[in-house]
Amino acid sequence: MSVLFANDQGWLLDPCSPINAGFERCFSGNTGLFFRSRFNKQYFNLLKPHIVDKEQTTNSPSINTPTLPATIDLKTRKKRKRKRSDLNQGEVDAEVFHGKVRLLVLEGSKSLVEAGHHCGYLIKDLPAEQSEQTPVPECQLAALCDMAKQLLAVENSAPRIQAVQGHADVDSHLNLFSCLTENPNDFAREVTLMGQKYFLPPRSRFLLSDFTRIQPLVHGKKFDLIVLDPPWENKSVKRSSYSFLPSSQLKQLPVPAVSAAGCVVVTWVTNRPRHIRFVREELYPHWGVKLLAEWLWVKVTRTGEFVFPLDSPHKKPYEVLLLGCEIPDQRLIISIPSALHSHKPSLSVLRPYISPNARCLEMFARSLQPDWTSWGNEVLKFQHHS
Repeated sequence: MSVLFANDQGWLLDPCSPINAGFERCFSGNTGLFFRSRFNKQYFNLLKPHIVDKEQTTNSPSINTPTLPATIDLKTRKKRKRKRSDLNQGEVDAEVFHGKVRLLVLEGSKSLVEAGHHCGYLIKDLPAEQSEQTPVPECQLAALCDMAKQLLAVENSAPRIQAVQGHADVDSHLNLFSCLTENPNDFAREVTLMGQKYFLPPRSRFLLSDFTRIQPLVHGKKFDLIVLDPPWENKSVKRSSYSFLPSSQLKQLPVPAVSAAGCVVVTWVTNRPRHIRFVREELYPHWGVKLLAEWLWVKVTRTGEFVFPLDSPHKKPYEVLLLGCEIPDQRLIISIPSALHSHKPSLSVLRPYISPNARCLEMFARSLQPDWTSWGNEVLKFQHHS
């Protein structure tokens, strides 16, 4: 069970358990045998904060017990603290937003972290021997999607769904870029696709594509829950190898066309105010979605510390979820973040607010979930055997 503790402030989650739950029974077509598979727990083993600000650790309230020795980058130490008059409008907006949620994050995290320590999920002291960071495998799926644009799209107005068979020679003929591919079984499957080994959860369905091949989703059945994790444009992404999408292009997503009546729409947003404002004032109104709740995902280490100083002028230890449904506002999701870029925790806490048989879709997905449809140009990234 992913929810370890819940109260009026929010939830403490174990992000690895819902992944493993889908692989209690995994079938290999090559051997004809069932086995149990597990996600590499080292990806959820963050022991120390990425940055510890000594000044903030000693002068600000903290959920951290005990306090670890402070470390700080020398380049950061040499920089003088900028005056408010030196900040640009985006930085001023960020300060205003942080001021609104700071107390919620600080106070709301305390009881959830304490519960994590009490149940043993979070630890008080660091282990004497610390394991080395697991290397992150390189993903070539986005590049394969670009290459697939040169192929002729499948012309068929009816929804086309293909099932994996679990045999490499048979599955090698599947069209992953223009058709929905599914594992219809009640057990997980080990499959070989594009020469690589992947693990597909039970009753999961995916489309490996970008905007140009999204039509199979539109022609299928409509969804009751849609979760989006867009690759938001920002300076750090521009300097990295990760792709991003301009905000204006998000309006082109066929969300209204794939939404059932009363559909719940949830969007992951970085804590940049301009992105939050865009979703609130432009994107959701364009789709006809009414924003009704704002949650925060607060990222902590295994000792319960914030992964970044709460008042850091650069990166904050939280991200924002904007929800278009009738649910409680101002809730926290506390969990240890994955070492894999943009690996979000499962939103199983939404189950009480949707119908038991709700059809669920994740857009810009990088992993699969049982009973969900997933779309994106890296949709199998975290299903890779590594």
